[in-house]
Amino acid sequence: MVLQTNQIAHNNHYIPQFYLKNWSQDGNSIFVYNLLVSDSRIPYWSCKKIKSTAVWNDFYTRNEGEKEIDDFEKWFDREFESPVKMVFDNLLKGHNLDEDESKKLSRFVGAQYLRTPARLNALMAQWRTEMPQIVEGVMQKISKQFEIEPTPQIISSRSQIYENEKLLPIKVSVDKEMSQVKVDSLVGKGMYLFALKHLLTKTVSVLGKHRWRVIHASDSISFPTSDDPVICLNYNSEYEYDFKGGWGKKNGNIIMPLSPKLLLITQIGSNMPIEQLDYSERSSKFFRKIIIEHAHRHVYSIEPQKGMLAINPRRVDAVLYEKEKNIMAGWHEEQMEMEAQLR
Repeated sequence: MVLQTNQIAHNNHYIPQFYLKNWSQDGNSIFVYNLLVSDSRIPYWSCKKIKSTAVWNDFYTRNEGEKEIDDFEKWFDREFESPVKMVFDNLLKGHNLDEDESKKLSRFVGAQYLRTPARLNALMAQWRTEMPQIVEGVMQKISKQFEIEPTPQIISSRSQIYENEKLLPIKVSVDKEMSQVKVDSLVGKGMYLFALKHLLTKTVSVLGKHRWRVIHASDSISFPTSDDPVICLNYNSEYEYDFKGGWGKKNGNIIMPLSPKLLLITQIGSNMPIEQLDYSERSSKFFRKIIIEHAHRHVYSIEPQKGMLAINPRRVDAVLYEKEKNIMAGWHEEQMEMEAQLR
């Protein structure tokens, strides 16, 4: 049984509420287009409370010993969300960014890129492929240590959590007498939280070097946003592009909608001209299109938008809908139980 001594924030918003309010007419609700629905009779657009969307209960909650903690939720607010709120206000007012504001914005964009279910799914798929090589690397290091320090003993039968990586669920058991090494690992929540912490403390500084620019939508276009709002774009033409860019990929673009009329953009490794993009109807249509295409499960807008089926048609699948809902509901408890078995 996990003990609770303080109030825990269980409803983890992976898209901050203050950000979504830029698409709200009343400050409380937002129009939502769901890309996965259980029934074809469900309306394409619905108005939903901001506090009830882009939220996953216990997405970042974890156990430390016998105590349940929400340190990641507090960390996101303290280090990424609170510092950038005034920056957003200034951008919406048309102010230019100073160097400090640009760094705060970079950190927020980096965190937002990583902290979504879409990124979790992508990282999990990557790790399942890479884990055998990681385990092999651990075993090779231990085998070399055998040669240096061959004293017969069992080094550990418990989880070996690296000094700065207590979130990483890996158990290394070594029996020197029998010359046996066993490595158990779990590709799941602990590994995801470890990646968040590592990337947002060690790697996010790369984004601080980028120059952020703001593009205005044309009068006829309203930019939506989504549950995966940070887009890493590789662009050759409006007909030839993909979303496989990265934080440090030269000439790649990082894009994030700021409001129905503003879009944040940078081009990596260059000072991109934006004059031809600003207020351009053709460019605005393209940006709107890729925002909708890049969405994971939800598109958000200040009002219902037309042409959604031509860009990103929703999927009607009651079985998949229930499966995803059940996975999200039980994921935290399941992951905590599995990680406990590695201790």
